[in-house]
Amino acid sequence: MTETATVFNVPRGTAYITAQQLVIYASSFVYYVLLIRILNLSQIGQVSLLAAASAAFTTITQLALPLAATRFISASIGGKDPSTAGAVASTSLRLTITIAAPLLLLSVLASPWIAITVFKDSNATSFLIVAFAASFLLDLTALYGAYFLGLGRYAEMTYQNILFHPLSRGIGLVLAYKGLGPLGIPAGWAIGAFAALLLSIYLMKGKLPRADNFPARTLLVFSLPLLASALVTLLQSWGDIALLQAILGQFSTTGAYYLDVTSVSFLSILWTPAAGALYPALSSSYTSQGPTGVSEKLGVAMRLVNLTVLPAGVALAVIAPTALEAVYGPSLVAGALPFAILAITIIFSAQSLLLITTLQAIGKTKPILGISLAATILDLAAVALGARPLGTTAGAIGRALLALATMTLSWLTLRRVLHVPLTHGLSKALLVAILTAAPLAIIDYVLATNLHLTPFFRLPVLVVAFVLAFLIVGRELSIFTGTDFELLENALPHLLAHYLGVIERFLVRRPTS
Repeated sequence: MTETATVFNVPRGTAYITAQQLVIYASSFVYYVLLIRILNLSQIGQVSLLAAASAAFTTITQLALPLAATRFISASIGGKDPSTAGAVASTSLRLTITIAAPLLLLSVLASPWIAITVFKDSNATSFLIVAFAASFLLDLTALYGAYFLGLGRYAEMTYQNILFHPLSRGIGLVLAYKGLGPLGIPAGWAIGAFAALLLSIYLMKGKLPRADNFPARTLLVFSLPLLASALVTLLQSWGDIALLQAILGQFSTTGAYYLDVTSVSFLSILWTPAAGALYPALSSSYTSQGPTGVSEKLGVAMRLVNLTVLPAGVALAVIAPTALEAVYGPSLVAGALPFAILAITIIFSAQSLLLITTLQAIGKTKPILGISLAATILDLAAVALGARPLGTTAGAIGRALLALATMTLSWLTLRRVLHVPLTHGLSKALLVAILTAAPLAIIDYVLATNLHLTPFFRLPVLVVAFVLAFLIVGRELSIFTGTDFELLENALPHLLAHYLGVIERFLVRRPTS
């Protein structure tokens, strides 16, 4: 019997997604720590370009069909029309294979030319072929993930991703260590994607009826405009890395910058759950309460993000050389300046996501493409002009300008509709950042010069010092309120609710009678 009953439990779904992100971030951290100990920086530079090639392939071949599938499947299930949902799944799968399979063949045929032109090494042909094959499997896996999301089956989507990320990275590292070198990494992607695809097919069995009458044109009309946004996002994620490699021509430099970027991106765990929980809440508030309700909820989220992301980013920037050497070894200390720039300006990325999420929630989606495109052009122009004199620092400056421009343009667009509490809690966040980063810098200096501790032993002490300083300063300045924790209660898994309550009781001072 086909299962079609679906309840879209947004808080539970957000909790699943948050748990998924925690697993992905943890496995990614271990992956990058081990990667630099298995491959050299030049080989890591090659891996970064393979990842860029894979991202380009999946973006182009998917044609944003997973987003379209989620939209039409969820609408059909909501309208109690499971046969149409089944038709959407069948048509989107057929479209994806029809588009991706020929492009896979063309990519394989073009791999020798790409290897010579981009990698300057004919041996890279095998790397590219395996990477493109993995990308094709990821296209299919992403589509099944979209089906799960459209059906409101957040758990199945989480299982799929939790299997792929640790498995693909773990196998890739083992294969690289056993002698395959850079080839082992895309081989791990392929094995992980194939395993995730098999699991997805098994989990999807019986969830939708078989049907095949949904018009392909309807899916494409919806998805093609989204493809443009996806291509812009692709440029934002990989454009600076590709430009630096094209201009500087040094895989070791590209590899070091790639590790800088991925390392700072771990901080996004501080705001992505909030944004995930915010989207449905804002949509509901806009319908029931109008702009005022949206501003109130956005203010809570913006305050929470400002108070956590800015101090964390500044603290990480202050101890950039220590953090990089402790995690990756002395070879990455030269990248401390780009790393520090990325860490300090990560607050703009957090604010941008909240503002873009708000624009989507109130239905103002048309300006988003223009905002993203303008910010991306500014980013790539800065990298192109500054790469030769500044090296990878130009890449960090470009990303900082990208985040700042996105935030500014989103704010200017949104303020025409409602009050945007962009600076809510920002003054206290600056004070917390100063009061936590200053002692952190002093402790780092004393541990290094007086006690002569290596970065590996200094870093745990600095992490504990930051957490204690943040908690003490937060409590003494009364910067948090009970309302600030409501969004996190919906976003975090129930397993973490108790710990969140303990933190809340410590940070939030209750009025005495």
